[in-house]
Amino acid sequence: MLFAIWAIVVIFYVRYKAPVIWQADWTHDDLMNCYRAMETPWRKMLIDTLMFWKPSDLFRPIGEIFYKLMWEQFGFTALPWRLAIGAVLIANAFILGHLANRLSGSMAVGLAATAIASFHSLCLHLYLNTGTVYEIFAYTFVYAGLAYYVQFRDPYLTTVLLILGLNSKESAIVLPVLVVLYEWIWNKRTPWVFCGLAGSVCLAFIFGRVYGPEGLTTIGSYQPVYSLGSYLERFRSYFGPLILWKQIPYWALPIAALPLLLRNKQAVYSVLLFPIAILPLAFVPDRGLEGVYIACAALPLALSSTLLLIPKETWRTAGAALLFLVTAFWMPGAYSMEGWNREQHEIRAFHESLKLLSPTMPKGAQVRFINEPFHEDVPWASTFATRLLYNDPSILIISPNNPHTKDLPEEKDFASFGWRDNKLYRIK
Repeated sequence: MLFAIWAIVVIFYVRYKAPVIWQADWTHDDLMNCYRAMETPWRKMLIDTLMFWKPSDLFRPIGEIFYKLMWEQFGFTALPWRLAIGAVLIANAFILGHLANRLSGSMAVGLAATAIASFHSLCLHLYLNTGTVYEIFAYTFVYAGLAYYVQFRDPYLTTVLLILGLNSKESAIVLPVLVVLYEWIWNKRTPWVFCGLAGSVCLAFIFGRVYGPEGLTTIGSYQPVYSLGSYLERFRSYFGPLILWKQIPYWALPIAALPLLLRNKQAVYSVLLFPIAILPLAFVPDRGLEGVYIACAALPLALSSTLLLIPKETWRTAGAALLFLVTAFWMPGAYSMEGWNREQHEIRAFHESLKLLSPTMPKGAQVRFINEPFHEDVPWASTFATRLLYNDPSILIISPNNPHTKDLPEEKDFASFGWRDNKLYRIK
């Protein structure tokens, strides 16, 4: 009964604090990801998921499976996508809460961790951009794998969850370290079987999909620069926002070790979790706090561990409710779409006006946009939006932002459009 009440309260808490989850619409990331998923056969997605060591142009096939499934069921209707993302985010909070319960032996600690993990105002991209589904699913599989291992000590299914996490995003590679860290702190042993399985999986993934030909490190923004200075700067840039201190100075970084004063195992674990979990992104350019979503679990684990100072479980439950209230007042809400309105509105207006002007389009048609709403930084936007609308990758798009097609002859155009007053108008 208590769990059911808590679940309802957490859902309403997230609904109140982050209404932008349900208000958000399509982004340029969504156009790119969904178009790649649309033109990729199911068979290739499943093979690339199974062959996790093989370089893939999908890079992270679990997220692409989500995009393909949602696209085939709901198309451009944004609300089901947002409901799905919101549901997974809330499920992630309960997975972490279950882990805290198993680590502490206290349901009250688990409830508190769930509430704190359910929302963070500076992980804004998680709530506004479906393109963060890769980070979201990586979190799901990392903490589902860790919670499963803590409860059942099964190295085999935990390794399967590791593979699914790696297929979601490479940051899931920290799962084996988190399992070993748990064993060292709680049981003072090394899980050799799991180390062998997980080590083999991680090495295959690193030398195949990450550093292999056409692997992740071939992407410019993911080329790492390994140095202590880079690590310390990333630690500072991620830890500050985690505690709502956006520009935390270096001298204040020892705050991260304060949970050690609680002198319980969960607090120690939370202190070590953050510097470990940021490692996959510690040597590449700053990806925002949502980029280290897995590391953000350190905060709810640390704060909920304070309840272990209370000797009786009934008092801890009252303490969990109080901690929930304090967190709710302390954490700002995500109420504004500022900075995202224009991008999402332009995509929606482009889609709806094109659909109205041309409900159908013949296969392989050549379509010209004399001008368009999209910035030159996203030259593919009109191409992806149009091909997705008609579910046809053969349509040839000519637009001023695309230097490869803008000089093609006009006499072959099936249709041409211009952009005025926030909508398309038909020229031909």
